[in-house]
Amino acid sequence: MPAGRDEAVLGAQHPGVQLGGALAAPEDELLRIVLRSRRIADRLARAAGGWRDLSEHELERLGLTSVQRSAVLALQQLVRSGYPSLPKHKFSCSADIARIYADRLGGLVHEVMLGIALNGRNEFMAELEVARGGRHGAALTVADALRPVIRTGASAFVLVHNHPGGDPMPSPEDIALTTAMKRAADLVSIPLVDHIIIGGRGGGFSSMLDLCIIQ
Repeated sequence: MPAGRDEAVLGAQHPGVQLGGALAAPEDELLRIVLRSRRIADRLARAAGGWRDLSEHELERLGLTSVQRSAVLALQQLVRSGYPSLPKHKFSCSADIARIYADRLGGLVHEVMLGIALNGRNEFMAELEVARGGRHGAALTVADALRPVIRTGASAFVLVHNHPGGDPMPSPEDIALTTAMKRAADLVSIPLVDHIIIGGRGGGFSSMLDLCIIQ
């Protein structure tokens, strides 16, 4: 079949996808296209902590076939390779983290929440995307954030997210989430060291540790 006809057929089946250009479809729709299953894609999209860090055993428990599990594991590798690798780095203050993430998150028009797993020497271990939302926020529960952090074997962690509007000061919702996260993290002995907010469009940053919201 000629390439143009292939694209026309796929475009008709999945009108949210612009073939040959930017992918405009939501993530669950893209998963649906790859896995050819609305039911499985919806399960992955709702997985606590996101689908990017699910193990093969966890994928099997979600009801994926061996072919689907292989497809998801391959997608996980592709997604990881799409993020710039961070070198082994010791963070000594909030400005260290803000300097790294200002360029990466400051230009986004949607909110992203990252968990930065640290070892016992405050060195970078892993970067985990724990929530992604729209222009006005990202839905996140304490369990969503803690689950992938625990699985990394981290000794501590930092939360980082962006405010696309530019104001980096924490909202009441940010403070409530951080307070609940701090209590839960202390219970599992993986302390939340800081929650840093990057203001979009060069808005600077705020640190909940520096603001004494985290103590």
